[in-house]
Amino acid sequence: MANLPHLKVKKRIIALFLIFFLLIIILGLRLFWIQVISSEKYQEKALDQRLRQLKVEPKRGIIYDRNGRQLAISASSETLVAIPNEIEEPEKTARKLAQVLSIDYDYIYERITRRASAVYIKRKLDETLAQQVRQLDLKGITFTEESKRYYPKDNLASHLLGFAGIDSQGLDGLELSYDKYLRGIPGKIQSERDARGESIPDGIREYVPPQNGYNVYLTIDEVIQYIIERELDRAVEEFNISGGTIIVMNPKTGEIMAMANRPDYNPNDFANYPQKYWRNRAISDIYEPGSTFKIITTASALEDGVVNENDVFVDPGYIKVSDRRINCWKAGGHGRQTFADVVKNSCNVGFVQVGMRLGKESFYNYINSFGFGSETSIKLPGEAKGLLYDFDSIGPVELATMSFGHGISVTPIQLITAVSAVANNGMLLRPRFVKEIRNADDELVEEFQAVPIRQVVSEETAQRTLKLLERVVAEGTGISAAIEGYRIGGKTGTAEHYGAQIYDSSFIGILPIDDPQMVILTVLYDLKGFPYYASQTAAPIFRNVAQDILRYLEIPPQIIPEEGEEEKRNVTVPDVEGLTVIEAERILRKNKFDVKLIGGSDKIIKQIPLAGADILEGSTVLLLTEQAQGIEKKYYVAVPDLSGLTGEKAANLLAELGLVLVPSGEGVIIKQDIEPGERVPGGSKISVILKEDG
Repeated sequence: MANLPHLKVKKRIIALFLIFFLLIIILGLRLFWIQVISSEKYQEKALDQRLRQLKVEPKRGIIYDRNGRQLAISASSETLVAIPNEIEEPEKTARKLAQVLSIDYDYIYERITRRASAVYIKRKLDETLAQQVRQLDLKGITFTEESKRYYPKDNLASHLLGFAGIDSQGLDGLELSYDKYLRGIPGKIQSERDARGESIPDGIREYVPPQNGYNVYLTIDEVIQYIIERELDRAVEEFNISGGTIIVMNPKTGEIMAMANRPDYNPNDFANYPQKYWRNRAISDIYEPGSTFKIITTASALEDGVVNENDVFVDPGYIKVSDRRINCWKAGGHGRQTFADVVKNSCNVGFVQVGMRLGKESFYNYINSFGFGSETSIKLPGEAKGLLYDFDSIGPVELATMSFGHGISVTPIQLITAVSAVANNGMLLRPRFVKEIRNADDELVEEFQAVPIRQVVSEETAQRTLKLLERVVAEGTGISAAIEGYRIGGKTGTAEHYGAQIYDSSFIGILPIDDPQMVILTVLYDLKGFPYYASQTAAPIFRNVAQDILRYLEIPPQIIPEEGEEEKRNVTVPDVEGLTVIEAERILRKNKFDVKLIGGSDKIIKQIPLAGADILEGSTVLLLTEQAQGIEKKYYVAVPDLSGLTGEKAANLLAELGLVLVPSGEGVIIKQDIEPGERVPGGSKISVILKEDG
């Protein structure tokens, strides 16, 4: 029995030894597992703890106009980064940074004390601020380079370009639609550091370069864009309107050469503008096209064979459709007229009869075929479909009003695309903004060609329609859009907001009409009071735009005086006082005068120069309407310096000011009877003496 305690002790020792041995085996197995089996995994974890990684942004691609002019670029900027493990005095660091950056202390402190390898403090600093931070010489505070989007032309083409966000991601416009091409692929910088943040000698250092974004070349021409934006600004100021849209399109390719809206914004500072200013009204807003839609009715009726140019229509001033009386815009109507005259006169009553001949099914099919009621697939965000009647809800009255462009709503891009189909021998093309995409080495990545959608009307129908539209500008309601020497076709449109006495006026023109190179649409929104007719507002704006584009593109005049014929001669100014604006313009332009209108009502009360004055053809006649009554008494202008000018140039200059040249002699002007700068009443005669140079 004495050996019993000894046996118990021995057993306990053996048990402890076995347990200890088992633990050693387990520990050994565990060490084997860690050191051998899982060594790679733990080595990677250890390496991850030592590695510092910073993302390197690619440069966003450049957006160019069709001629290689930069519209959107990416400039390098510096972003402030903190590496928390390297910061020894976070309170002091946060305080100093807050003072320089004008950022809340708590915000900075929270970020620099995070358990993270690196955090952003402030992104895309300007150079001055970055230099101030460098001078602080703070441990754990560094910089990385990022690219910042910059629009060198400020507001130019802002609705088309859109804008990019702080992460260089496209947020609107082409920046968003073509983001996958523009954004590029990020790179990275990796370095191996110890617990104190110091670089480990012979440690890992890796740089993966970013792949910069592709460059996008647009169909837009910067010069034409400048022209339309300048004229839009003038229109907004002159007519005191809420805004407008101008689009220039090549009908043979579907290329948009320029597009602008008002109001607009500066994409460099987009966040400080109301969001409604970002909206691209050319594709997102709908409006009643009014008489510009008569182009669609005309082409549809000719194609369907329900009318020809010589068919006779009678317009007593109104037409009854069901229980509705629809008036013509001209009091008393146009009487008997051919269909060609119906188009020239923009006669609502005549177009109602044409619509009835077409019938709702056929007309509705043509409207859809021209692209109304559906998106044009222009590849810009926010495109609207427009607004059409449901087919089943179209009765006689709806059919009648649709025929002259009322009761339906379209986007400007829909209308210009449809009219461009007429200008392109009846073939509808998809509108497009992008010409090609190239990489950073200027190698072609993708090229975009014209995309035919469908043949809407025949080539013969399209040509017949264009001839009718040429008469509208040469003799009809579009005469204020005429440009001497060029064959132009087009149509005015005026639509009233229901019951509000607020109007949208528009003009769409095709030029040159025998070989269309461009279609130009001008839309002015929310005109209040006179002038609101498109012939007095949108058409002259079109004319200004078209003149400058023709000059820029060096498209020569088509109508050239025959050899031996005098290019300019003196013409007697006809008497147009008491006539309507349209009648006065028709008479003056037929006599080869330009016209400048003051006031917005429809009746002429005074003209400058007066009837009977002999001035050079091509000179400007100033017309004052009833609304401008009293202006002629106050209308004083400063006489310009005419010395050295030819008689023709001086006459044109004075006519623009409402003054009359009385020349004596030939050559260039050497003397004038009224000194330059002296103010004289409008209509005054300025006598000059000319002498042959040399």
